Amino acid sequence: MIEPRPSATRFAKAVARAERARGGGAHEPDLAQRIMKRMHSDLGKVLGAAGVDVLLARSVVLARRGHPVLGNVTAGPGGALAGLDAPGLPAAALEEAEVLIVAHFIELLVTLIGEDLAMGLVGNIWPETAEEEER
Repeated sequence: MIEPRPSATRFAKAVARAERARGGGAHEPDLAQRIMKRMHSDLGKVLGAAGVDVLLARSVVLARRGHPVLGNVTAGPGGALAGLDAPGLPAAALEEAEVLIVAHFIELLVTLIGEDLAMGLVGNIWPETAEEEER
């Protein structure tokens, strides 16, 4: 199984923490959905909407390999993720799986355009993560 590089995973966790702080701090079943919608909005200007949709769909497939809890999750247009709110999904496993979707997305973006540019583009969406990464 292919895993995202540690820097992509750390950055995805920082993005999740930043987005969670915006939403009040508690885990929410739409955390990955909110992150991906923001990425779609900003990165769609550079990669095109279809480009972001393809990366997200592939990210879900890659994340699903290591997390069966994502078995019914699908990616749709506009950064949409369906199936994350299914009843009975354990919150801790779901949260870890959501971060993995984001990490795989960042990893694919790094592979496509390079680490400096990818991290810069995503970092512009969540500038507070740059401070966290420096610590």
